Amino acid sequence: MSTPRYDLVDIVQTLRKNRRTILLVSVITAALGGIIFFIGKRDYKAEGSFIMSNPLYTDRNNLFQATGIQFVDYFAGDDDVDRLMNIVESDSVKWSVAQKLHMAEYYKLDMNDPKKVKKLLDIVKDNFKAVRSEYNSVEITYTDPDPKLAANMVNESIATIQDIFRDFYVGQRNKMTASLQVKINEMDSSIVVYTDSLAKLRDQYKIYDLVNPARQNIINASLKSSGANFGWAMEQVQNLESIKDQLVADRARYISRFNEYKTTGNAADIPLIHVLTTAKVPVKPKPPGLILTVLSCALIGLFFGGLYILIRNYYRLLIAVER
Repeated sequence: MSTPRYDLVDIVQTLRKNRRTILLVSVITAALGGIIFFIGKRDYKAEGSFIMSNPLYTDRNNLFQATGIQFVDYFAGDDDVDRLMNIVESDSVKWSVAQKLHMAEYYKLDMNDPKKVKKLLDIVKDNFKAVRSEYNSVEITYTDPDPKLAANMVNESIATIQDIFRDFYVGQRNKMTASLQVKINEMDSSIVVYTDSLAKLRDQYKIYDLVNPARQNIINASLKSSGANFGWAMEQVQNLESIKDQLVADRARYISRFNEYKTTGNAADIPLIHVLTTAKVPVKPKPPGLILTVLSCALIGLFFGGLYILIRNYYRLLIAVER
């Protein structure tokens, strides 16, 4: 059996003869594309971007050094942005925002069902995108048929990211402040005990001279005995004074550190994230639009219509040759 001739000339002639059928298929597919565009749900994409400031700029090690802070950049470095991206892409951010916006009710999902919980998280993760630009800014987008929800999702995500990231740094400083406060309270109690003990010894043995060995005080006055065990009392006064003076000096240092951490701990009002672009409610659906959809469907119909005509005619030739 010989193979029928079906070269380029035959293909062009076949398409020319069936051009009306091919165009009709193209018009029908274009019309179907337009109908589907209007009937189907159109997605809207909201966009927002922000840049991160250096969280160490308000750290006590930089803030309370005369020459330290001038070497700290205002903007976060690559390492800080890497840590930030871990928070941005975490499920905790998406889940927190989904709960705040009541997205389970919006998608009609029962949160008592673990499978529905996973489905909600998967939906949010599929529609949520975060990209780090070459200038260390972070761009967040969210796609949804509801344009208002998409914009709220982006803005609420940025606010949640800032809260989580800021709470970490401020929380660490507040923990140090709390530890110092506990230590200062302990030292206050000890100082009160030593003060009472010293006062009783001095009143009992009539020792009212300045005896401060920890302060390296030089005593020129001659101490006179006022009763029995005066030497023992003097040694006890010196020992207690030495310990108390050291406690007072340490307490002053702890209070200084406490005030430093307290100052930087109050930096919660200083934003670590500066919003460059807030998400606006999108008014145009996500591409493709109506015109692009109709043109794409028309081209698809044109291609597959022509392909169908060519395959059909080729098999007709094969059947004719076999006969």
